Amino acid sequence: MDLRVLAGDPADPEFGAQVTVSVGSDSLDGHVVPFVRVTKEEVRRILVGHARSDGTRIDVAVRAVWSENGGWHREMWSGGDVSELLKHPAHRIPDGNVNADVVIPKAIAEGSRNTVAELRGLRYEMERQVADLLAQRRNTALRLVMAQLVELSIAFSRARDQARDTLREVKAPGVRLHCEAMDVELGEEITRLQALLSSVSTFAVAQEGEAQQRFNMLAAAAAAGLGLPALILSLYGADAYLPFTWDKAGRALGPIAGALALAAGIILNRMPGRTTAKHYLTALGLIAGLMGVLLVAGFLAP
Repeated sequence: MDLRVLAGDPADPEFGAQVTVSVGSDSLDGHVVPFVRVTKEEVRRILVGHARSDGTRIDVAVRAVWSENGGWHREMWSGGDVSELLKHPAHRIPDGNVNADVVIPKAIAEGSRNTVAELRGLRYEMERQVADLLAQRRNTALRLVMAQLVELSIAFSRARDQARDTLREVKAPGVRLHCEAMDVELGEEITRLQALLSSVSTFAVAQEGEAQQRFNMLAAAAAAGLGLPALILSLYGADAYLPFTWDKAGRALGPIAGALALAAGIILNRMPGRTTAKHYLTALGLIAGLMGVLLVAGFLAP
């Protein structure tokens, strides 16, 4: 497939070169340069690999792909047209194609370096997800957020490895400059991702402790719901009230409902985390359900 890549204006013969783009092939002998791109499709993907060029063709080998579909994760990729990802930045090649074998690798490396800014944007998005999770603005699964942080850290590390591999091989100053910058910038991004993952892990431990405390509080509420009615009934007995009439039911169940409401209020106020109206409505529903069971039992009593 012959196309013009690295060209802002395909009709301008001073830009780019006629090249053949292939994916997953290492047939050329040129020096390897990092190929890191974020696709702009409906489902974004991170492509990490390397490219080689002899000035007439470009071979792109995509070694790993991460998809955003359902949260960032590694996926199998059968290949595709990456020519659009090679058109920018556009580099003018003077004197025909004489310097194409120098300019094209530099342009590909520069495009990979520019992609680091897009990877940084993905890290910002993950930080926003963590902030929303901490503030309880979203019901994002904590495990999913942690898994995405690990996957992005792996993707960034693979991209950094490609830049370091180039530094061991290539002597061209322009390519080395971009790869050195990638090495430094991706190293910083990886450090920030790992720090963020550590923070989320700490939050996960705290959340687990909070969940355990909440369970203990709910267990105390259940014990109160079962024990208080039995205690109150044992104090004044139930024979004089059974079977229930509406007048007897109010006098018998009033103290029980009051004790349960007091216990539920104390537990809700001491429960860790933010207590919402939903919690109060749930507590009232449970109390009403228990009162309903006792009321029906009292009316059906012999």
